[in-house]
Amino acid sequence: MKRLPLSLKVALWSFLVAGLTMGGAMLVMTFVLERELMSPIEDRLSQRAAEIFWSLEHYAGGPAENLKEITKDMLPRSTASMNIEIVGAGGELLYRSANLKNKLTLKGGPATPHVIHLFRQPYLVETFHQGALTLYLGFPLSATYLTLQRVKTSGLYALPFAAVLSLLGGYWVARRALNPIRNITEAAGRITAEGMKQRLPVPAARDDIRKLTNVLNETFDRLDRSYLQAVRFASDASHQLKTPITVMRAAIEDMLRDPELRPSDAEALNDVLDQTRRLSSLAEGLLLLATADAGGVDADLDETDMIPVIERCIEDAEILAAEHEVRILRELPARLPAVADPRRSEQVLLNLLENAIKYNRPGGIIQIRAGNRKDGVFITVANTGTPIPPDKTAWIFDRFARAERNESRAGHGLGLSIARELAAAQRGDVRLLRSDTAWTEFEFRLAPPSSRKPGGEIVPLLTPPPARALLRNPG
Repeated sequence: MKRLPLSLKVALWSFLVAGLTMGGAMLVMTFVLERELMSPIEDRLSQRAAEIFWSLEHYAGGPAENLKEITKDMLPRSTASMNIEIVGAGGELLYRSANLKNKLTLKGGPATPHVIHLFRQPYLVETFHQGALTLYLGFPLSATYLTLQRVKTSGLYALPFAAVLSLLGGYWVARRALNPIRNITEAAGRITAEGMKQRLPVPAARDDIRKLTNVLNETFDRLDRSYLQAVRFASDASHQLKTPITVMRAAIEDMLRDPELRPSDAEALNDVLDQTRRLSSLAEGLLLLATADAGGVDADLDETDMIPVIERCIEDAEILAAEHEVRILRELPARLPAVADPRRSEQVLLNLLENAIKYNRPGGIIQIRAGNRKDGVFITVANTGTPIPPDKTAWIFDRFARAERNESRAGHGLGLSIARELAAAQRGDVRLLRSDTAWTEFEFRLAPPSSRKPGGEIVPLLTPPPARALLRNPG
């Protein structure tokens, strides 16, 4: 029930409420109808009892309590078809209808009107007293009960139809009532970091949904202002940092070229230079991410053979890999056409390779594979080494996220964020395929040339990555 759509929940609740209402109404209606049908019968019995007592009281041998026996002739003709028993003061039976044979009797029940069964039929029996006489009158209820049964049957037949109509009607009403909510949901789904200026349509009706829409639009306004301030701050800070960092690097490099520089000073300056390079890399990364947030990462997309791009990245990475005693293996096709920007793709692959080297073990392996699948062009970079902890894989692409808080390893936790942004600018993606004791593998996907429409638009990648890539044993 909790997972059902709201419109269906409203319809089901309407169905339930309508069913309970109809059931309760039927019970009340049956009770009231029964009382309405029984009341005239009780009145009729009271009237007949009065007639009987009057006849007996005015009979020639009266008054009634002096009668030792009562015959049919002493009773009014209006009671001829009724079941009657008359008992005297000592409990002796003075009269019984001819129908009441074989020990059938009206006596023995409560003094109040009650129902007994005679001749396999229901009878209403009521007791009356006058002087020393006690009168029992029985009236058949077959016709009354038949009427009640027909009413109940009609109600039972009507109940499913009413319930179904309430279900359909509730669903229709809920759908109409929730139309503004659906419009708000669709509009809210279109509000992204690149389209923060869009707002929700305000319904014409002055109801709670309109109030909710206004509150949400005001919230989006505040988010838009905060977002733009954050983007502007990151961009401005990065721009402002680049110039002094460049000056510092140039000054340190000039000092290192001084032949009279002592070795201890040179070592200290080299450390400072490394930190300056890290600052410069951080500023460039922040600037690129700020540009991506503003939707301004440029990518010159064209059909590109990715094999030369991959080879250039491997050549650059092999210099750093040799320092860490890491081997780079490749499984590449002769050609790999894709819709890509070679410059941006190099940045993505170099970031992935740098991470693969940085988090590898001494003597470890990096394996690069590439090819075509139905879901597009893929390039995977896998490395041996310590796996990413399972509790950190969910946010590994977040900014400043690092699988290991190890300051001895250079980096700022921006590489994967930058790689994913650059891949997205090319209508592609970067994602983690696996990370276990054998391999940590990332996949860079690009759109194939066949995904480009005649107008130049590229069909986005929609299919999920394979659950696990098949790699050779790193041993």
